[in-house]
This record gives sequence, C-alpha cells and structure tokens, in this order.
Amino acid sequence: MTGLFSRLRPVGGWLARPLEPWRTAPRVRRLLVSASICLLPLSLANPLQAACTGTDLRRTASPELLREVHDELARTPYAEGLSWIATKDERRLHIIGTMHLNDPRHDALVAHMAPAIGHADAVLLEVNREDKARLNHALAETPSMVFITDGPTLIDRLPQEDWQHIAAQASAAGIPPFMAAKMRPWFLSLSLSVPQCARTIKDVTDGLDAKLMQVAEAADVPTLSLEDPLRLFQMLDAAPLEEQVEELRSYIAMMGVGPDDFYTMVESYFDGEVQEYTLLQLKQFLAAEGEIPVAERQAQLDELLETLLYQRNRDWIPVIEATEGAQLVIAIGAAHLPGDQGVLALLEAEGYQIERAPL
Repeated sequence: MTGLFSRLRPVGGWLARPLEPWRTAPRVRRLLVSASICLLPLSLANPLQAACTGTDLRRTASPELLREVHDELARTPYAEGLSWIATKDERRLHIIGTMHLNDPRHDALVAHMAPAIGHADAVLLEVNREDKARLNHALAETPSMVFITDGPTLIDRLPQEDWQHIAAQASAAGIPPFMAAKMRPWFLSLSLSVPQCARTIKDVTDGLDAKLMQVAEAADVPTLSLEDPLRLFQMLDAAPLEEQVEELRSYIAMMGVGPDDFYTMVESYFDGEVQEYTLLQLKQFLAAEGEIPVAERQAQLDELLETLLYQRNRDWIPVIEATEGAQLVIAIGAAHLPGDQGVLALLEAEGYQIERAPL
C-alpha cells in the first residue's frame, strides 16, 4: 500500500508531511531529529503559491467523473466544511479540520478558533509538541524505522528501469536519489507526496495545527495528543521490506505529485471541499491503466484508508470521551472529518449533536 501515500496526500494529518531528513545535516541521526514538514496550501500572494501554480483539476475533470464524484458526495455525511460544533449534555466540542504548511490564509482560521481555545479546558491535536519531540528522538535513535540500514539499497532491490523511474521522481521532488535509495519504501512514497516548490516555504512547519497550539500555550490551555505517533510509524512499517518493495513497484506509474494535483489539493482545502478532491483522486487511481486488476487496487486502497483514516478515527473517539472538561477544541486533519467513518459521524453515533460553524 506504500505507493498510495502519494495519491492520498489530502489526508491532511501530521503524517502527510513531506519528511526530508537529507536537508539538514549529513548524519542520519541528526537529520531524523528535524524531519517533519507539514502539508498545507498557500495563497496566491505567497511565494509558495507563486511557485506551485497549476490548474484546478476539479474544473477540468470529465463531466462523467465529476457527476460520479458529486453523486457520492451527496451521499456522504459532513462532506463539506472545516469548522464544526459537537454538543452532548453540558459538553461542547469545537472541531477544526487542519492541513499543515505555513500559509497567510490560516490567520483567519486562527482568529476564528482563538475564542474557543481561550475558553477550552484542553486542545486535542493528533500530536502535541512533547510527543512530536519524543517521536523525533525515537527516530534518531532507531534510523532503521525509516531507512534501510542493512543489506542492499533500493538500487539493488529494484529492476534498473524501475529504479531510474523512482530516481527521476525523487529528483523532481528535491530528494537526492542516493538518499531515496536508502529510504524504506513506505517512507519514500510518503516523502514523494509533495512537489519541490512546496519545500522552500519559510517556517514551513508553522501550519494551522502549530499556530493553534501556540495560541493554546499562550493561554495556558493544555494541549494533548490523540495518538502515539511512534505506534503509527511502527504500524506503517510493519510489512516486511520485500513486501514493501513489491508494493512500491506496483505503484511506480502512479507515484509522485504534479503541480496540478498539489494546486487542486490546496484550493480544495480552503474551499472546505477536501472530500471532493479526495474522491476525485481515488476514482482516478482506480480507473488508471496498469497491470494490477481494479479489484486488487480497491483492496489495497481499502487497507490504506483503514490504516490512515478509519482505524485512527475510531481510536480517537474514546480518547476524546475520556478527556476531562466541558469545553474542548479538537484540531485534526480535514480528511478525518467527512464520511460515515469520519470523526463527526462517529461522534454523532455517541450522542453528539453536530452543527457546522460558519467561518
């Protein structure tokens, strides 16, 4: 399922960051400590957006595909929107969908959320500052979680033609091929999910989640993690290396991200329409020409969605319920919100009343 990371970059959680440890220092242990850039769109006035221009694929897709997407959207609970209120008895949750790159358009979202944070008993994020630091330390101590530290690199594990294709994809994304060859396939696929133009943003990790965390810290409001990031990394790397390599080969033709894909993801987020873009990408993935049968692709897609979205959503609900306080703020990747397996529907099943909060 590794190659699918590049098709599912709109998941929007902290995991969707393009991890690029090759930029900060020559030693792997030092590089891993600073590895974590987040995915988020930028405004047209921003230098990133000037570099990452493109065509909105929602405007150019075939009428048949768009009709199929919109029919499914009509059946999807909470398909649009970034800001929601969930209430049950005396409890009030203000939920905001996030993505994770520095962007001036986040200022409006921060202003929107600041009053709720000021009155909150706690702010729940996918990963708070302390747990993120703990993850970085663990990766620095155990580089084998993300790098091939024993045996042949990908250069020798893949047919030459396949490796050349991946090397070209890596170069286009700003990853030196020699470093790409040392990455574990799931980590490489994730790292290829953001184009080079998005990797030069000033204060890149100062995304919406980071900004909201800063607001909470300034207000002396506790910030809590919804999950253990180390456990998630271990789960993503659970498959044997040989299996990861075969999966990587299976998706070579579908790897990478073009400017149009990235631009569309950016615009869909600020339009509050992440689910539309997600469905468009997934349907194109299933319809693309390739050697793998559609049924097998669907099975692999189901596995990835279960791992990255649905299981995590289910795991977060008891954490939310166990958190003390009548008023909580929950800041999570925008793609975790919609759908009958999304966080909003799961909270509704727990007895919460859900309403959209106008921005």
